[in-house]
Amino acid sequence: MRIIVNAISANTGGIVTYTTNLIDYLARANVDAIVYVPSGFEKSVSDTGSVTVKSVRKKFWGPVHRFLWEQIGWRKIVKQCGADLLFSSANYGVLFPPIPQVLLVQGEIYLNPVYREKVLPRLSLRERLSAFLRRHLMLWSARYSRETIFPSQVALDAAADFDTRLVDTASVNYLGVSPRFDVESSLRQWRADGVIRLLYVSVYYPHKDPETLAEGAYLLSQSGLETRTRITMESNDFNAWDNAGAELDALRDPKYDDCLEMGRIDHVELSNALREFDAFVFPSMAETFGFPMVEAMRAGVPLVVSDIPIHREICGDAALYFNLGDAEDLAARIRELNSSAELRTSLVARGRARVEGHFTWESHVLGLVTTMRDIIEHNRHRILINALHARTGGGVTYLRNMLPLLENDPRLKVHVCLHEDQKAVLPTELENVSYHYQRYPRGFWRVLIREQLDLPRLAKRLAADSMFSPANYGPFRAKNHVVMARNAVSVGFVERRPMKLAYWVLLYAATFVSFVGSKRAIAVSDYAKRGIERAFFGLFGKKIVTVPHGVEQLFLDSTPLPIREPFLLAVSDIYVQKNFTTLVRALKPIFEEFPDYTIKIAGRPVDDDYFNQLKVLIADQKMVEQIEFLGSVDAVKLRSLYERCALFVFPSTVETFGNPLVEAMACGAPIASSSTAAMPEVLGNAARFFDPHNCEEMTEAISDLLSDEDTRKDLSERARQRAKSYSWRLTMERTVDVILARNGD
Repeated sequence: MRIIVNAISANTGGIVTYTTNLIDYLARANVDAIVYVPSGFEKSVSDTGSVTVKSVRKKFWGPVHRFLWEQIGWRKIVKQCGADLLFSSANYGVLFPPIPQVLLVQGEIYLNPVYREKVLPRLSLRERLSAFLRRHLMLWSARYSRETIFPSQVALDAAADFDTRLVDTASVNYLGVSPRFDVESSLRQWRADGVIRLLYVSVYYPHKDPETLAEGAYLLSQSGLETRTRITMESNDFNAWDNAGAELDALRDPKYDDCLEMGRIDHVELSNALREFDAFVFPSMAETFGFPMVEAMRAGVPLVVSDIPIHREICGDAALYFNLGDAEDLAARIRELNSSAELRTSLVARGRARVEGHFTWESHVLGLVTTMRDIIEHNRHRILINALHARTGGGVTYLRNMLPLLENDPRLKVHVCLHEDQKAVLPTELENVSYHYQRYPRGFWRVLIREQLDLPRLAKRLAADSMFSPANYGPFRAKNHVVMARNAVSVGFVERRPMKLAYWVLLYAATFVSFVGSKRAIAVSDYAKRGIERAFFGLFGKKIVTVPHGVEQLFLDSTPLPIREPFLLAVSDIYVQKNFTTLVRALKPIFEEFPDYTIKIAGRPVDDDYFNQLKVLIADQKMVEQIEFLGSVDAVKLRSLYERCALFVFPSTVETFGNPLVEAMACGAPIASSSTAAMPEVLGNAARFFDPHNCEEMTEAISDLLSDEDTRKDLSERARQRAKSYSWRLTMERTVDVILARNGD
């Protein structure tokens, strides 16, 4: 692996610190790299080992000039160097790069919401235009990068406010601090000379707010607590900004003569200089990371910082916070430090622990190198899972069980696309899964259209090797698309209502087009496979592989009660093909024969019209007291229902698999089931079957089982044994084999 690094803008500030350390640690990691720096760059290490440092003798007249040169002159250098990957380390990169590009956004300050609110309005028109251009040059660069790295979550979120698509290929990798800042043995004792000495390390920018610190030091001195502060800014820093003269004049106010000193401290000497100060103050209004804060934490100097999101993210509980721009509150925090040696000691200990845990160069470079190797060597198959249609029922059950298994498959790098309203129903905190959220008001047609437009673009940005849609359909233009026949298109023949029938006609058409464009297809049962073959005239038979669903370990670990309770159980979302109207009619004579029995129905009403018709029927049959609708039920409560019910009833007319069937079997529930669709295939000899269209036959099957305890016990044992053949791990392994298979395999 050979990389080329664009550090041409490493002239001042944090980018110099970053580049100096990057060169050092790339050499330590033995990475073959060539780093381009500006001609005035003084590197802290000589060309060593695997890293070569080269100077670019080019003067830039602003970000636009630099950006344009990078698209032409720098592009030629990149093409000719023979590198495998380009690392652009300072906000801007190459559009349509000749090799994969990783972009580090260190200076998103123009995107920061606090900066936009408090700083931009008071800048000159020229500076606001410059901020606008810088912001959009960065955004353009990120869109053409394989991966965009931000030094904090706050920085990433600020960029996402402008373009949510950036999140798809973005990650957070905290920057590191050099171990030379470990100076504990020679730190200054608090107020060793009777004076509180404060330090603020920063070059001047309009968001740095040095005046608040100067005023805070003045207030402290006026109150009798002598305080002096050093700010590492110089007069010429202010000259670069049109409206900074007033701020410089304020700092030159004679009242600050005894409490304020200004002047640069060379970064090489900063670790030694920190020994001379009691506390480090950082009043900045906005940051992307804040190198000086991390360096002070490592050096063991207590921190007092402005209360903004980035400071909370970086410092955590290792700093005192004061209200932004509030000199009196800043002075109060310094008094708090002065009054408690225990607090000072605690802040120092927390700061050092935080640096060691989050902000080391070793971890930063390791993260970079891992990202680069993953891009170059492409060791793992990048799969984009289209989860947009999993909102309830079997789709949610499938992904809830499959995603944790897929994330740990060493062959895969898993990406999942879902809508933000699915966070509550799907596992969205898996460490090794990258989530890409759709953020727009959900609607059936809107999701359908956006799916066709957004997912192929997302797959291209991710350089995904394949896409998997665990629904009947997905994007028609997807590369190496694998679809899963989970819904039976034959359900449409059950419908008579025009709008519902139109939905199933659309499902049929979308399924057909998706199968035409897919590489392979998965059917959840042989019944589902035969249904697709019949529905589409045998066109896709060679593409389809049967991979049944599994059953959660929670249900396999169940302990059925020796004596079951007098209620029937049905588990399903409520819509027309679930056939609850026939079940209600079949139960009328059952409840007359067994008056102590009731039925509990666990499931969400999906079809409101059908649910209302069902309730009218129940009222007409005078069965309101015997039928209880539980709504959506979590897995733990559902297991208890399976364990306690006298009989599990499954009246559905059309089903491609039926997750409740394997759950009920795993819990040892005696089962009376429809004899159509996939039910006999799933249940085998572990159920009593009936014709779902024959009310009398359904009544007879249920009545016979309720009258025969021995048969129920026999079915219960058969069910538990059969459930052992269903495994989500086996489902995952067979699914991945299908996804990774080449065409024709």
